[in-house]
Amino acid sequence: MIFAMVMQDKKRINGFWKKALNKYRFVIMADDSFEEKFSLKTTRLNVFLFLSFFTLFCVVATFILITNTSLREFVPGKESEEVQREIISLVLRSDSLMARLETQQLYFENFKAIIDGKFPVDSSITIANENIEKNPSFERTVEDSLLRILVESNETGMINLKNNIKNELFTFFTPVLGFVSDTFNLKTKHFGIDLVAKENAKVSSVLDGVVVISNWNPQTGYVIGIQHKNGFLSLYKHNSMLLKSVGNHVNAGEHIAVIGNTGEFSSGPHLHFELWLDGVPINPTNYILF
Repeated sequence: MIFAMVMQDKKRINGFWKKALNKYRFVIMADDSFEEKFSLKTTRLNVFLFLSFFTLFCVVATFILITNTSLREFVPGKESEEVQREIISLVLRSDSLMARLETQQLYFENFKAIIDGKFPVDSSITIANENIEKNPSFERTVEDSLLRILVESNETGMINLKNNIKNELFTFFTPVLGFVSDTFNLKTKHFGIDLVAKENAKVSSVLDGVVVISNWNPQTGYVIGIQHKNGFLSLYKHNSMLLKSVGNHVNAGEHIAVIGNTGEFSSGPHLHFELWLDGVPINPTNYILF
Protein backbone atom coordinates (compact mmCIF):
# COMPACT_ATOMS: atom_id res chain seq x y z
CA MET A 1 0.00 0.00 0.00
CA ILE A 2 2.79 2.39 0.98
CA PHE A 3 4.82 1.36 -2.06
CA ALA A 4 1.90 2.12 -4.32
CA MET A 5 1.50 5.60 -2.82
CA VAL A 6 5.22 6.33 -3.28
CA MET A 7 5.04 5.20 -6.90
CA GLN A 8 2.03 7.47 -7.50
CA ASP A 9 3.89 10.47 -6.03
CA LYS A 10 6.92 9.65 -8.15
CA LYS A 11 4.78 9.45 -11.29
CA ARG A 12 3.13 12.77 -10.37
CA ILE A 13 6.53 14.46 -9.97
CA ASN A 14 7.84 12.98 -13.18
CA GLY A 15 4.70 14.13 -14.94
CA PHE A 16 5.18 17.68 -13.61
CA TRP A 17 8.77 17.90 -14.83
CA LYS A 18 7.80 16.30 -18.13
CA LYS A 19 5.18 18.99 -18.69
CA ALA A 20 7.62 21.70 -17.55
CA LEU A 21 10.26 20.47 -20.01
CA ASN A 22 7.95 19.87 -22.92
CA LYS A 23 9.02 22.07 -25.82
CA TYR A 24 6.68 24.50 -27.45
CA ARG A 25 7.07 26.66 -30.49
CA PHE A 26 6.13 30.32 -30.52
CA VAL A 27 5.48 31.35 -34.14
CA ILE A 28 4.64 34.70 -35.74
CA MET A 29 3.11 34.43 -39.26
CA ALA A 30 1.84 36.88 -41.86
CA ASP A 31 -1.92 37.20 -41.82
CA ASP A 32 -2.43 37.11 -45.57
CA SER A 33 0.12 34.51 -46.65
CA PHE A 34 0.66 32.59 -43.42
CA GLU A 35 4.38 32.96 -44.05
CA GLU A 36 6.45 32.29 -40.93
CA LYS A 37 8.17 35.48 -39.81
CA PHE A 38 9.51 34.48 -36.43
CA SER A 39 9.63 31.33 -34.34
CA LEU A 40 10.94 30.48 -30.91
CA LYS A 41 11.24 27.10 -29.21
CA THR A 42 10.88 27.13 -25.47
CA THR A 43 9.53 25.23 -22.49
CA ARG A 44 7.21 26.13 -19.64
CA LEU A 45 10.22 26.13 -17.30
CA ASN A 46 12.08 28.59 -19.50
CA VAL A 47 9.05 30.89 -19.62
CA PHE A 48 8.73 30.73 -15.82
CA LEU A 49 12.44 31.49 -15.33
CA PHE A 50 12.31 34.35 -17.84
CA LEU A 51 9.31 35.94 -16.18
CA SER A 52 10.91 35.53 -12.74
CA PHE A 53 14.18 37.16 -13.78
CA PHE A 54 12.34 39.90 -15.67
CA THR A 55 10.22 40.69 -12.59
CA LEU A 56 13.34 40.75 -10.39
CA PHE A 57 15.08 43.01 -12.88
CA CYS A 58 12.12 45.43 -12.90
CA VAL A 59 12.06 45.55 -9.10
CA VAL A 60 15.82 46.22 -8.86
CA ALA A 61 15.74 48.81 -11.65
CA THR A 62 12.79 50.61 -10.05
CA PHE A 63 14.56 50.66 -6.68
CA ILE A 64 17.75 52.08 -8.20
CA LEU A 65 15.77 54.63 -10.21
CA ILE A 66 13.88 55.89 -7.15
CA THR A 67 16.85 56.03 -4.77
CA ASN A 68 19.19 57.80 -7.21
CA THR A 69 16.87 60.29 -8.85
CA SER A 70 14.49 63.05 -7.77
CA LEU A 71 11.65 60.49 -7.73
CA ARG A 72 12.60 59.63 -4.14
CA GLU A 73 10.98 62.92 -3.07
CA PHE A 74 7.59 61.39 -3.84
CA VAL A 75 8.21 58.47 -1.50
CA PRO A 76 6.81 59.17 2.00
CA GLY A 77 9.64 59.73 4.50
CA LYS A 78 12.30 59.98 1.76
CA GLU A 79 12.63 63.74 1.31
CA SER A 80 15.75 65.05 -0.37
CA GLU A 81 18.62 66.49 1.64
CA GLU A 82 17.70 70.00 0.49
CA VAL A 83 14.13 69.57 1.70
CA GLN A 84 15.35 68.16 5.01
CA ARG A 85 17.80 71.05 5.45
CA GLU A 86 15.01 73.52 4.66
CA ILE A 87 12.71 71.85 7.20
CA ILE A 88 15.44 71.96 9.86
CA SER A 89 16.15 75.60 9.01
CA LEU A 90 12.45 76.49 9.33
CA VAL A 91 12.25 74.70 12.69
CA LEU A 92 15.31 76.56 13.97
CA ARG A 93 13.91 79.86 12.71
CA SER A 94 10.59 79.24 14.42
CA ASP A 95 12.39 78.40 17.67
CA SER A 96 14.49 81.54 17.30
CA LEU A 97 11.38 83.65 16.66
CA MET A 98 9.68 82.19 19.71
CA ALA A 99 12.73 82.96 21.83
CA ARG A 100 12.84 86.49 20.39
CA LEU A 101 9.14 87.00 21.16
CA GLU A 102 9.63 85.77 24.72
CA THR A 103 12.60 88.11 25.14
CA GLN A 104 10.63 91.07 23.80
CA GLN A 105 7.67 90.18 26.02
CA LEU A 106 9.99 90.12 29.04
CA TYR A 107 11.53 93.40 27.85
CA PHE A 108 8.13 95.11 27.73
CA GLU A 109 7.13 93.64 31.09
CA ASN A 110 10.35 94.99 32.57
CA PHE A 111 9.63 98.38 31.00
CA LYS A 112 6.20 98.45 32.60
CA ALA A 113 7.65 97.37 35.94
CA ILE A 114 10.35 100.05 35.74
CA ILE A 115 7.78 102.75 34.95
CA ASP A 116 5.56 101.61 37.83
CA GLY A 117 8.53 101.61 40.19
CA LYS A 118 8.26 97.86 40.74
CA PHE A 119 10.93 95.18 40.68
CA PRO A 120 11.65 93.97 37.12
CA VAL A 121 10.73 90.47 36.04
CA ASP A 122 14.26 89.53 34.94
CA SER A 123 15.95 87.30 37.51
CA SER A 124 19.38 88.68 36.60
CA ILE A 125 18.65 91.65 38.85
CA THR A 126 18.33 89.31 41.82
CA ILE A 127 21.79 87.98 41.02
CA ALA A 128 23.09 91.53 40.79
CA ASN A 129 21.61 92.27 44.23
CA GLU A 130 23.44 89.34 45.77
CA ASN A 131 26.75 90.67 44.48
CA ILE A 132 26.32 94.08 46.10
CA GLU A 133 28.89 94.87 48.71
CA LYS A 134 27.13 94.94 52.09
CA ASN A 135 29.66 97.16 53.88
CA PRO A 136 31.09 99.48 51.23
CA SER A 137 33.95 101.76 52.01
CA PHE A 138 33.24 105.49 51.66
CA GLU A 139 36.83 106.63 52.07
CA ARG A 140 37.81 109.12 49.40
CA THR A 141 40.65 107.98 47.18
CA VAL A 142 43.05 110.11 45.17
CA GLU A 143 41.14 109.26 41.99
CA ASP A 144 37.85 110.38 43.59
CA SER A 145 39.35 113.70 44.63
CA LEU A 146 40.72 114.37 41.16
CA LEU A 147 37.38 113.42 39.59
CA ARG A 148 35.48 115.74 41.94
CA ILE A 149 37.80 118.66 41.14
CA LEU A 150 37.33 117.99 37.43
CA VAL A 151 33.53 117.95 37.62
CA GLU A 152 33.18 120.88 40.03
CA SER A 153 35.18 122.98 37.62
CA ASN A 154 32.46 122.39 35.00
CA GLU A 155 29.19 124.24 35.62
CA THR A 156 27.12 121.75 33.64
CA GLY A 157 28.18 118.81 35.78
CA MET A 158 29.27 117.04 32.62
CA ILE A 159 31.66 114.13 33.01
CA ASN A 160 33.54 111.87 30.60
CA LEU A 161 33.68 108.19 31.43
CA LYS A 162 35.12 105.30 29.48
CA ASN A 163 32.91 102.26 29.22
CA ASN A 164 34.91 99.16 30.15
CA ILE A 165 32.72 96.91 28.02
CA LYS A 166 33.34 98.38 24.59
CA ASN A 167 36.05 100.87 25.43
CA GLU A 168 34.03 103.85 24.19
CA LEU A 169 34.08 107.33 25.65
CA PHE A 170 30.79 108.51 27.14
CA THR A 171 29.88 112.07 28.06
CA PHE A 172 27.26 112.07 30.82
CA PHE A 173 25.29 115.25 31.51
CA THR A 174 23.65 115.98 34.82
CA PRO A 175 19.87 115.69 34.22
CA VAL A 176 19.13 118.73 36.39
CA LEU A 177 21.15 120.99 38.68
CA GLY A 178 20.05 120.48 42.28
CA PHE A 179 20.80 118.44 45.37
CA VAL A 180 20.17 114.77 46.11
CA SER A 181 17.33 114.25 48.60
CA ASP A 182 17.18 110.44 48.41
CA THR A 183 19.90 108.04 47.28
CA PHE A 184 20.02 104.81 45.32
CA ASN A 185 19.05 101.78 47.46
CA LEU A 186 18.25 98.34 46.06
CA LYS A 187 17.14 96.97 49.44
CA THR A 188 14.26 99.46 49.59
CA LYS A 189 13.68 99.11 45.83
CA HIS A 190 14.60 102.72 45.25
CA PHE A 191 16.28 102.19 41.89
CA GLY A 192 17.39 105.78 41.36
CA ILE A 193 18.04 109.07 43.08
CA ASP A 194 15.75 112.01 43.88
CA LEU A 195 16.93 115.46 42.82
CA VAL A 196 15.39 118.64 44.22
CA ALA A 197 15.82 121.64 41.90
CA LYS A 198 14.29 125.02 41.14
CA GLU A 199 10.64 125.19 40.13
CA ASN A 200 10.08 124.64 36.39
CA ALA A 201 13.73 123.63 35.94
CA LYS A 202 14.40 121.92 32.61
CA VAL A 203 15.39 118.24 32.67
CA SER A 204 18.16 117.20 30.25
CA SER A 205 19.10 113.87 28.68
CA VAL A 206 22.27 112.43 30.17
CA LEU A 207 23.38 110.81 26.87
CA ASP A 208 22.48 110.70 23.20
CA GLY A 209 19.62 108.33 22.54
CA VAL A 210 16.07 107.63 21.37
CA VAL A 211 12.93 108.24 23.42
CA VAL A 212 11.23 104.88 24.11
CA ILE A 213 8.84 106.01 26.88
CA SER A 214 6.86 109.25 27.01
CA ASN A 215 3.59 108.97 28.92
CA TRP A 216 1.74 109.47 32.17
CA ASN A 217 1.58 106.88 34.95
CA PRO A 218 -0.61 107.03 38.08
CA GLN A 219 2.31 106.15 40.35
CA THR A 220 5.16 108.09 38.79
CA GLY A 221 3.32 110.84 36.89
CA TYR A 222 4.80 112.06 33.62
CA VAL A 223 7.65 109.70 32.72
CA ILE A 224 10.15 109.83 29.88
CA GLY A 225 12.67 107.10 29.14
CA ILE A 226 15.60 107.20 26.73
CA GLN A 227 17.44 104.21 25.28
CA HIS A 228 21.17 104.85 24.84
CA LYS A 229 24.03 102.92 23.29
CA ASN A 230 25.52 99.78 24.83
CA GLY A 231 22.49 98.89 26.91
CA PHE A 232 22.08 102.13 28.91
CA LEU A 233 18.54 103.27 29.70
CA SER A 234 17.74 106.47 31.59
CA LEU A 235 14.37 107.25 33.22
CA TYR A 236 13.05 110.62 34.39
CA LYS A 237 9.91 110.53 36.57
CA HIS A 238 7.45 112.93 38.29
CA ASN A 239 7.77 115.60 35.59
CA SER A 240 5.18 118.32 35.14
CA MET A 241 5.58 118.39 31.36
CA LEU A 242 7.19 116.21 28.69
CA LEU A 243 8.96 117.92 25.80
CA LYS A 244 9.72 114.86 23.66
CA SER A 245 7.68 112.02 22.16
CA VAL A 246 8.40 108.34 21.56
CA GLY A 247 10.75 107.89 18.61
CA ASN A 248 12.44 111.30 18.95
CA HIS A 249 16.23 111.31 18.87
CA VAL A 250 17.78 113.47 21.56
CA ASN A 251 21.31 114.66 22.15
CA ALA A 252 23.14 114.65 25.44
CA GLY A 253 22.19 117.75 27.40
CA GLU A 254 19.04 118.42 25.34
CA HIS A 255 15.93 119.43 27.30
CA ILE A 256 13.37 116.62 27.43
CA ALA A 257 11.00 117.55 30.31
CA VAL A 258 10.17 120.03 33.07
CA ILE A 259 10.62 119.08 36.71
CA GLY A 260 7.36 118.57 38.61
CA ASN A 261 5.37 116.84 41.33
CA THR A 262 3.13 114.35 39.50
CA GLY A 263 2.26 110.80 40.49
CA GLU A 264 1.22 109.09 43.72
CA PHE A 265 4.82 108.32 44.68
CA SER A 266 5.86 111.98 44.63
CA SER A 267 6.02 113.88 47.93
CA GLY A 268 7.11 117.22 46.47
CA PRO A 269 8.62 118.88 43.39
CA HIS A 270 11.63 116.82 42.40
CA LEU A 271 13.10 114.59 39.69
CA HIS A 272 13.38 110.86 40.24
CA PHE A 273 16.25 109.75 37.98
CA GLU A 274 17.16 106.14 37.20
CA LEU A 275 19.99 104.65 35.17
CA TRP A 276 19.80 101.06 33.93
CA LEU A 277 22.44 98.93 32.21
CA ASP A 278 21.40 95.74 30.38
CA GLY A 279 18.19 95.50 32.40
CA VAL A 280 19.86 96.01 35.77
CA PRO A 281 19.51 99.23 37.81
CA ILE A 282 22.83 100.89 38.59
CA ASN A 283 23.77 103.73 40.89
CA PRO A 284 23.77 106.96 38.84
CA THR A 285 26.30 108.56 41.23
CA ASN A 286 28.87 106.05 39.96
CA TYR A 287 28.64 107.72 36.54
CA ILE A 288 27.48 111.27 37.24
CA LEU A 289 28.49 113.63 40.00
CA PHE A 290 25.46 115.51 41.34
